[in-house]
Amino acid sequence: MLRPLFCACIAITAAAPAGFAAWPSADLAGHWRFDTVSADRAPDLSPHGRPLRIESAAFSAENGTARSLRCDGFETSAVLEESTPLEFPQALTLAVWVRPERPRRYDPVAGRPNPNPQWTTPEVGLYLDDGRPIFGLFHIGKTLLEGPVLPMQAWSLVVATADGKQLALWVNGQRVAEAKQTIPVPASAGIPWYVGRSGARYFRGRIGEIAVWTRALSPAEIAAVGAATSARYPRTETPAAVSRDRTVLVASPGSHEDGAWRERPTRTLEGLDGFTPREAPPLDRWGGRTDLPVRKATGFFRTERIAGRWWLITPEGHLYWNVGVNTVSRPSSAPDGHADTWEAKAAHELHQLGFNGISTGRQTALSFGNLDPPMPSCLHLGFLATFAKEHNRTYATAGHAGFQEQCAPVFHPDFAPWSRTYANRAAADADNPAILGIFTDNEIQCPVDLLDRHLRLDPKDDYLRHGREAAESWLKARGRPADPKQLSLKDRMEFIAYFMATYSRIVHDAVRLYDRNHLILGSRVDEHPSQFENPWLWPAIGPWIDVSSVNYYGLWGPQSEDIRAWSEAMNKPIMLTEWYAKAQDAPGLANVNGAGWLVRTQEDRALYYQHFMLAALETPWLVGVHYFKYLDDPKESKALDAAGGANKGLYSADGKPWVALLRRAGAVNTQAYRLIDFFDRRRTAGP
Repeated sequence: MLRPLFCACIAITAAAPAGFAAWPSADLAGHWRFDTVSADRAPDLSPHGRPLRIESAAFSAENGTARSLRCDGFETSAVLEESTPLEFPQALTLAVWVRPERPRRYDPVAGRPNPNPQWTTPEVGLYLDDGRPIFGLFHIGKTLLEGPVLPMQAWSLVVATADGKQLALWVNGQRVAEAKQTIPVPASAGIPWYVGRSGARYFRGRIGEIAVWTRALSPAEIAAVGAATSARYPRTETPAAVSRDRTVLVASPGSHEDGAWRERPTRTLEGLDGFTPREAPPLDRWGGRTDLPVRKATGFFRTERIAGRWWLITPEGHLYWNVGVNTVSRPSSAPDGHADTWEAKAAHELHQLGFNGISTGRQTALSFGNLDPPMPSCLHLGFLATFAKEHNRTYATAGHAGFQEQCAPVFHPDFAPWSRTYANRAAADADNPAILGIFTDNEIQCPVDLLDRHLRLDPKDDYLRHGREAAESWLKARGRPADPKQLSLKDRMEFIAYFMATYSRIVHDAVRLYDRNHLILGSRVDEHPSQFENPWLWPAIGPWIDVSSVNYYGLWGPQSEDIRAWSEAMNKPIMLTEWYAKAQDAPGLANVNGAGWLVRTQEDRALYYQHFMLAALETPWLVGVHYFKYLDDPKESKALDAAGGANKGLYSADGKPWVALLRRAGAVNTQAYRLIDFFDRRRTAGP
């Protein structure tokens, strides 16, 4: 049973004793602050003399003379200069004052990172995952210890101890987690000790003070550390907005690689404080509401920002929010022939459930758009995927085209003229009002090291060398070296923005040669570090799209502040074009593939659906969502992202409804406009 420390732990708010009399000095192996930095070195206040070398230094003033390292998430960090390696032969204590800016997936704080940059568990060290402090040891096997979510934009003292038998994690003087220590503390093995970064990721927030010992401190000593340092980093928190909405808990695995299940607060329709379902407002034939003043009608879908909220506008000029579903296709149980009958029935069922659009697929878009009432749909052109396939330069991968070295041929000199010819396939539908918009590609992969990959493309390969030349020219124009060892994460992120802006401009100009009517939705964004968290990406692609499409995985529902930042950087709205949960209780399906959340039951899937939809409708920078997808992946599937089948659909592969999901989906979908009004009143009324 975990217990808070005795009341002395509250001494964490007391002033530091003169001369640090209470500081545990025995076996202190390193102690660093940022008050006095000389030549970008923070001195070691322990007797061992290992300074921290600060990279891209930036600081924030704290209490008195105290300063913290202000980490921007891209460049600012520190590396330990270890003439004698920092080793922990038997045990250790790591204490860090940390002030995270916002929850992120894997935020490294201090320690020796995993030598494989794709893995999060450090050799030894502390990181945050969705705001939770996680202490890890990795060598032959691993040990992880996880604490509760830290308050954002507020200081916390996080202490991890290992005594060879037991690990413990402490937050602000309280023991919050403990576990058996299954492996020894690994040796340094030439891996740098970092503060505010790992091999490939950088912390975002502030780090105030770091200390390490080669033994496990006692509870009293941990309290003494707090008492000696807390006055420098006062725990004043900005009170978080308290939601009056009730939540239920739904369990799903965590995002770090141990796959731990966590219970996640989940909002439901019946839990909304003050909301009463009402009859939906009257609608035009496209699903736009006619109870509000009509806007300019162009005969096609467009966007407009009204009173702080983005909207789609129907061809008739009415406000419209797109509740769509992906990949609507006939189930295996449907009889052959009479496709039009099946489509009419499917569209009727979707309308009854409150869906008012479908996503990609040329034939599906045309046939469903011709129904009465029509079901607005989207087209998918696939510029890069098709160009690379014509050169026999793609490979099979899950959910998107695979390119050599993951370097899509954006910079190939033939891509732009080829695109201008290829885009003529948009001409046939250019005057079709049932087309909502055009996806230009799906999930163009932008790994964090995309710049590095371009720099190692074969200069003798006539297909690949143009990417290398473009990267070298880009670096030269910026006065940066073409040496990956000298490049920062900022360089890499800015190159990704340049890469995506080049692509977006080429395909935008090509589409507009043949179709000036429909919204350009771009290539669907889906990668977290390099796209979701890349502040240079959004303003770079903004001029070339009308709505940004985002396949929204890995986050428990839409995160409003992130989406706001993306939208405002572009001055364009956003659609979340893939998202789902799959349940373990679906019989016969492997459920091991796909990016959606795994939950235990069909009711859990249904609860997640409502949670996601409520957050989406509450977010005024969103103009729609597309659930992925209409049917489950069948158990016979051998596709890389569907092998063995997965419970992704509203219906099973043979067309049987998942009743719990459809019941809750219909309940929230049919109230979409009433919920938008409710959330807008709540937003404008303030706390």
